[in-house]
Amino acid sequence: MPYACRSFSMGVPRLTIRIRLTLPPPKVVDRWNEKRALFGVYDNIGILGNFEKHPKQLIKGPIWLRGWKGNELQRCIRKKKMVGNRMFFDDLHNLNKRISYLYKHFNRHGKYR
Repeated sequence: MPYACRSFSMGVPRLTIRIRLTLPPPKVVDRWNEKRALFGVYDNIGILGNFEKHPKQLIKGPIWLRGWKGNELQRCIRKKKMVGNRMFFDDLHNLNKRISYLYKHFNRHGKYR
């Protein structure tokens, strides 16, 4: 399409785009909220507490995730092993379905198959 025809059909080029002329106002951030104020509060728990507690004992969350890392398949298998006998039937069924899907996915895709 010729450039002259285009200016009539689509408008004048680059005149409809608005360019920001001023900087946005800076955000007001509370630097002493609870999350920021307590950041790193347990970093020296071993030095100051005579090594009575390990930092992983301070983590709150499900028992099968405390102080442990791995991919989703390993996490699901670990959950099934630790609390599978206490789970509701539907939740256990959905967990087994997720494990079988992830098992197939990890064996068919990825770097080390």
